[in-house]
Amino acid sequence: MSTIRLSATSARNNFFELLNKIALGAEVVIVKDNKEVALMIPKTSKINWNDLLRASQKVRGILRDYSFEDNPLRRTGASDFLGQWDKEL
Repeated sequence: MSTIRLSATSARNNFFELLNKIALGAEVVIVKDNKEVALMIPKTSKINWNDLLRASQKVRGILRDYSFEDNPLRRTGASDFLGQWDKEL
């Protein structure tokens, strides 16, 4: 991650360009009167662990009813039609 240091005046004049750079992962340190007064960093998305836990509990056992024998691509003769559907194009 790159860090950009610039004055408050320069930050004000190039604000939208700075936002684009921050969105790409850059950090911007804004300096006023030779003091660091602000740090602009990209927003990170937080994982909501409670929602993830609830979702994983809802899908638990979802493959229990799945049968490989019911899959039409695994039946005998399935490979005969694969690759032939586009020969007429």
